Amino acid sequence: MYTKSYVCPACKQLLRQETNVLRCEACSETYPIRDGIPEFIFGELSQSKDPVLRRMTAIDRMARIYETKLWYPIVLAVYGGFRSTSLAELIATVSRNVAPAEGRVLDVACGPGTYGRRIASPKKEVFGIDVSRGMLRQGAAYAAREGVTNIHFARARVETLPFSREFFDAVVCCGSLHLFADTVVALREMARVMKPGAPLSVFTFTPGEAGILKYRRVREWMSREYGLHVFELAELERDLDAAGFERFKPKVFGSILEFSASRKESDLEKETAGTAQQQVG
Repeated sequence: MYTKSYVCPACKQLLRQETNVLRCEACSETYPIRDGIPEFIFGELSQSKDPVLRRMTAIDRMARIYETKLWYPIVLAVYGGFRSTSLAELIATVSRNVAPAEGRVLDVACGPGTYGRRIASPKKEVFGIDVSRGMLRQGAAYAAREGVTNIHFARARVETLPFSREFFDAVVCCGSLHLFADTVVALREMARVMKPGAPLSVFTFTPGEAGILKYRRVREWMSREYGLHVFELAELERDLDAAGFERFKPKVFGSILEFSASRKESDLEKETAGTAQQQVG
């Protein structure tokens, strides 16, 4: 499964599976497989300049409570406002956004597979990536307990995804876009691995009319201390366009922003589609 799905994140060439390791046939780089989870990240993240990555030990520990009443209900109430939305509603929305796509789905910053495990089905094979070992191990444990077999986990960064071009039929990114150091770089890498026209489903944060992020000083403090990027809608639409996406459809719950978009088709693909429509007409 590993050699058919993953590529070297550095040179994007094929990998060969050896005992507990994946080896790049082009650059000879090796990537260990620990507890069935391929590792595509080198170095100690606690020394990173990125404040999000420096907190990885705390995020690892949070994995056990991430899907309990101690996390999502509190976070949604604080950021969205009282009864703005719920985890069940967000899962249903994301699932609807990618429902038309059949095949492979990428779950970016998947955590314990909160969304990916619900999306996985006989017609949808989900690949979850995250930087947190704790989250990935918890996700694998949940999937095994629940009998979800069509989901795979790997430790990787969104900026260097270990997948080939146009590998995925859909991508979801739930609750993490605001934490990436460079939004356009992250979105471009997602677009690279998506097929033309493939759907993207995301939820993140915006300065809304409810929740703590409606206050400018709170937004500034969270940006400074935690690296949290709160998106204006116009800014996000520009970023999506620059990264290769179109058909931006946002919906706001307090300060929680849910949106869908589609990976753009190239000019050649659009011309081909237009010619085909003319021939049919």
